[in-house]
Amino acid sequence: MMNYDTNNLREMMLKQVYETGFAVVDSNLYLDTHPCDTAAINYNNQAAEAYRCALREYEAQFGPLRAYENRNAQYWTWVNNPWPWEGGC
Repeated sequence: MMNYDTNNLREMMLKQVYETGFAVVDSNLYLDTHPCDTAAINYNNQAAEAYRCALREYEAQFGPLRAYENRNAQYWTWVNNPWPWEGGC
């Protein structure tokens, strides 16, 4: 069972993944209608890097957020932790 500090950290890190992911999708949608906006392209690239970093850090600490990222060939570890939408248990 995780303690309060671990649950807090998990929630904070997951929030960072969600926020940076939203920024990528939002800027991507903007670029669909403004493909020549270099400032938006730069923002999208920065947001995408921030998302990759947040995702990498979360998964290093708490395991994969996506089932296809499970790398254990001996045991399906995807089911060991709370589901991403469950938050702290």
